[in-house]
Amino acid sequence: MPDAASEKILSLLAREWDLNGPPGIMDIGDIVSIIPLAPSDTMAAIRELFSSGLVDMNTLKTSAWLTPEGYDHISSRGGQ
Repeated sequence: MPDAASEKILSLLAREWDLNGPPGIMDIGDIVSIIPLAPSDTMAAIRELFSSGLVDMNTLKTSAWLTPEGYDHISSRGGQ
């Protein structure tokens, strides 16, 4: 179950998904600058979401986006 930091990231990516279409791709630097946490905490949350299959990343780890499971998770929690 994602923690509060992870929920914020999922909500941010879900908004991006809704505004610009799936899969809600954002640069990791943009995510770090928007989420009100230490960059290391934000990165740890992104890695945790990646490990759980709710978020995917490019091979260089510079962009992240929601998987369909991540979008379903945050949508079902009313987190958008």
